[in-house]
Amino acid sequence: MMKFDFHCHSHFSDGQLSPVELVDYALEREIELLALTDHDTVDGIAVAQKYINKLTLSSGKFNFQLAAGVEISALTDFGEVHVVGLNIDSENQDLLLALKTQQGKRWQRAEKIDQQLGKLGVTGVLQECEKQVVQVITRSHIAKAIVSLGHAKDMQQAFKKYIGKKGRIKVSKGWMSLEQAISLIHEAGGISILAHPTRYPLSNKKLSLLIENFKLAGGQAMEMAYPSLNKDKRDWLKIHLDKNQLLASSGSDFHYSGLKWSDLGRFPVLDGQIPHVIHQMFPENSLIG
Repeated sequence: MMKFDFHCHSHFSDGQLSPVELVDYALEREIELLALTDHDTVDGIAVAQKYINKLTLSSGKFNFQLAAGVEISALTDFGEVHVVGLNIDSENQDLLLALKTQQGKRWQRAEKIDQQLGKLGVTGVLQECEKQVVQVITRSHIAKAIVSLGHAKDMQQAFKKYIGKKGRIKVSKGWMSLEQAISLIHEAGGISILAHPTRYPLSNKKLSLLIENFKLAGGQAMEMAYPSLNKDKRDWLKIHLDKNQLLASSGSDFHYSGLKWSDLGRFPVLDGQIPHVIHQMFPENSLIG
């Protein structure tokens, strides 16, 4: 049974580990197939692949594969959603250009958040973020900066008080559309996947409509196994997976080591009869784990 993880992050976005450290950790966790899916960047993939090639040359036999991926933030009628692109061409020029634009919008958002925070007496956040960020700035970086500057006791409080949905800071997002995100993934030869659908603040009715819209826009798959997803919700998602004829995907959405509930490779095992993206990637592999 192949052990894999199709959703994780490096320090190129908001992950803790470098791509090299992530590969080492995947090997430690006995993962054989890993998709690196950083937020709005693919630059960590080449770093990880170079390291894998080095390990392969030194060992002669190396049972590990890297799948190129990305997690794109997109806007819909239901708010922001994330679309994972799996098995993409990470050198596709249209994709790279669109991601570069998205990265610029992230920095613009961070500058606006910093300005609003300054009016509340929370100063120096952007400068603190610049010390942390490798490439893509996220709200996690901003929350960490708020904590390190002593304006919140932890990241949870930073989100709740300042930059979360109910926080005091309100800055509009300028992400690409759902249709554009899906199209870019397909043009890069990848599989488009609706990430962690139950984590969006939507009622069941609105979530079902989001899934339908995702399918109508050309979406191909939906995450069905990830941390915090209970059996009842997974059964509910399975109904909509079947209804919309989508493939299933699985991933931990790994960011930090030491968090047992979201560790790399840690998510429920799906019924092998459920059509899964791994079957499309490896038609001969009917067992997933």
